[in-house]
Amino acid sequence: MSEYGIVLTTFANEQQVKPVIDEILECKLAACVQEIKIKSHYVWKGELCREDEVLVLLKTRKELYPELEKKLKEIHPYETPEILLVDVELGSLAYLKWLDEQTRK
Repeated sequence: MSEYGIVLTTFANEQQVKPVIDEILECKLAACVQEIKIKSHYVWKGELCREDEVLVLLKTRKELYPELEKKLKEIHPYETPEILLVDVELGSLAYLKWLDEQTRK
């Protein structure tokens, strides 16, 4: 198992995303954050929902996940935000070195 991961979370729009990304990067809990416009389909409180959302990918070291999850729960506008850690099995050594340099030690 690798020491790196990608954390996924979603937001309703880009206006919600910006302050969260800024906070995460300032706290050095992720080295890089990407946002992608998506269409989500899910059941929430018994209702079928179809929403435009923004998927956010946070590249980080897995040892930072507990802090990152805590921070996301504190500042995320959703009642129950998606917060998933996906293991990065392999990666470019140069990129992983940069990721190490950009995140909190």
